[in-house]
Amino acid sequence: MDAKHLLQKYYGRNTVSLFKGFLILLEDLQKEHSIHFSKLEKNLPKEYSSLIEQANYFDEDKMQHLRKKILDIGNETLRAIDSEMKEYTISFKF
Repeated sequence: MDAKHLLQKYYGRNTVSLFKGFLILLEDLQKEHSIHFSKLEKNLPKEYSSLIEQANYFDEDKMQHLRKKILDIGNETLRAIDSEMKEYTISFKF
């Protein structure tokens, strides 16, 4: 059993899980934002529709931008962990 490989796998899996969680939170925020802006648009007079549309900053482009940032940070973190692990010798002691 390769201890170093096992540890890298463990850290990698947990880091991926963390960043997947961030993506889920981001999706939840966008959904909540969309619900509230829809309510606002529905309850204001039609002449305010363009103002509401202009104020709605959390559109699909913004979502994709933030999603890419999260994935980039996650991948950078995984690369850093892999790089730092090269500096260590890890073994099991029974």
